[in-house]
Amino acid sequence: MTATVDRVITKTAFVVRDADLTDGTLLVLSESPSELATPQLVSVRGTVASFSHRALADRYRLGPAGPYRAFEGGRALVAQEVAVWD
Repeated sequence: MTATVDRVITKTAFVVRDADLTDGTLLVLSESPSELATPQLVSVRGTVASFSHRALADRYRLGPAGPYRAFEGGRALVAQEVAVWD
């Protein structure tokens, strides 16, 4: 999927925005850190998973739960590849 970076939470977690997404935004998690900024255009490839901060925090170095509350129990994209368009 290709979308605009809406918010950067950490180097391994960010939110993208696209009109084709059901809620308009989607949380993206990556094991590889990325240097991202809003409103960069990114292409991400991965697998959709149910988001649980408790289950995923260590693996993706998410930090405190606060910024993720809106995504808890929802969907997140676990990215295998993140490409930034300049």
